Amino acid sequence: MSDDRPIVGIDVGSASVKVVVAVPEPHRIVVKGCGEARHDGARKGIIAKLDEVQAAVRTASVEAEVMASFPVTHAAIALGGSPVVGRPSRASTLVEGRNHQVSPEDVARALARCGEVDIPNDYQVLDIIPCGFSLDGQPGLEDPVGLAGRRLDASAFVLYTTKAHCEAVQQAVNRAAVVVSDILFEPAAASEAALSLDERELGCLLVDIGFATSEWVLWCEETILASGVCPVGGRHFAADVATVTQTTTDGAREIMRQVGVSPDREDLDLVGIEVPTRSGSGSQIVEGRFAAQIMYERAQELFVRIASNLSDMELDRVPRAGVVLTGGGAHLDGLEEVAEAVFAHHTRIGRPRNIAGEIEPVSGPEWSVACGLIQLAHRRRLHNGMGTSKRSDWIQRLRTVLSGFFEIGGGNDLHR
Repeated sequence: MSDDRPIVGIDVGSASVKVVVAVPEPHRIVVKGCGEARHDGARKGIIAKLDEVQAAVRTASVEAEVMASFPVTHAAIALGGSPVVGRPSRASTLVEGRNHQVSPEDVARALARCGEVDIPNDYQVLDIIPCGFSLDGQPGLEDPVGLAGRRLDASAFVLYTTKAHCEAVQQAVNRAAVVVSDILFEPAAASEAALSLDERELGCLLVDIGFATSEWVLWCEETILASGVCPVGGRHFAADVATVTQTTTDGAREIMRQVGVSPDREDLDLVGIEVPTRSGSGSQIVEGRFAAQIMYERAQELFVRIASNLSDMELDRVPRAGVVLTGGGAHLDGLEEVAEAVFAHHTRIGRPRNIAGEIEPVSGPEWSVACGLIQLAHRRRLHNGMGTSKRSDWIQRLRTVLSGFFEIGGGNDLHR
């Protein structure tokens, strides 16, 4: 029986909240409504003013409700920022299924052991993303249920975060009269919306450039190899421009919109942007090439930092399918060229894919996380409704086994 209940994704960002409401149809997801509200309740990607973020969640939710004609009562949300840490993990278990055939419980137990990582007391496991299995030393298994063997080895990418960060985001949503049904990793949600299957299979680096931070994930063979957070986001570009040119934040944003980050653009010598002075005593003209050079330096810093992290992990040569930039910061003109020069890979801007309906309002890269949330939630719902799906079976058992790990209302979505 098909489940046509609305699906809601809420992206609680550092400067705004985005809400997407969709309904499932055969072979597609149809966006019915969306809402957005800005806030000033976060500092460095962490909620600092709960009431302000809560108000933004409610405002964006009501806007989405009106547009979609559906109430926003439950939603999948995403966590990101510097408190979220990920690392690969491996674990083994003896096969206890009948006639030594791997059961869903065996798989769930092996993955649960992957989640038994040594983390500080103030952290909790956010997600365990299965990456593959081997049975009696035979690697390369995606779904080992039903196969005969003695020892099952599981590999997974384990994400964990501070309890305070997780609870603050949940509270902001819950206090806006919305129940949190799933908590997912922001770059994983953005990947679901912005990447093609080929990109995840061949190897791809996704960089989600937010307001306060930029988060990245490295994909290969449809699994996440590594993730990280760089403390550089859109606000840093604006702050650099505002500081050097002595203009206001709004003036800096206007310069960013008109100029971009490429100082080699041919027409920049002819571009002059009139912006207010910071003192408010009048206006000034900022030369386009000068402003572009300021932003170029910051863009290069962002990508060099990520490239250095990948090099330290000996993963700098993995992304054969290229680099995808998404998030609100990806709007900066010329950013792809800077990334290509640093990573030596083809780079494109990632926007939400594989959705129908009210697409235009959510077509920008800043909507990738929210749209990815509804896509991941839809995939989970499909798995849950397929009684013959062995993979769905052990995913549900894993959710039960890990109930002690995930202190969230409605459980966590193991979306791989």
